[in-house]
Amino acid sequence: ETLSDGGKFARYHLPPLVWATIIFIESSIPGHKFPTTPLGTDKLVHVAIFFILGWLSHRAFTHQSSELVSKMSLYLTQVVTILYGFSDEFHQLFVPGRTANMYDMAADALGGFLFIAVFLAVRLLRKNASQRTIS
Repeated sequence: ETLSDGGKFARYHLPPLVWATIIFIESSIPGHKFPTTPLGTDKLVHVAIFFILGWLSHRAFTHQSSELVSKMSLYLTQVVTILYGFSDEFHQLFVPGRTANMYDMAADALGGFLFIAVFLAVRLLRKNASQRTIS
């Protein structure tokens, strides 16, 4: 697959940036305008949102021209989800009616970790399946 630098950026690097922007915009909604959710479901939403950020970030890291970045893509994915989750909660300190929440940060980090766990499990299953077809 050969993509120009612009095509590679649009396909692999732009999606996590757009997703991070969507998270930022959602986090900017004042608390009184934010919909209430049943107890605990907001943590599931955090996990899902940051699972997606992990997936998109991993795609971007694996399609870097730097071999080192590509090799460290899973570590970098977790770092990005943790740091962005932290910055998202910090940002909410400045939004009327919103607060920073340690449990939300944990759910954000869990979303990134869950992506990595699913990614590794799928990779292992595919490797096992291909070894069975060879033998």
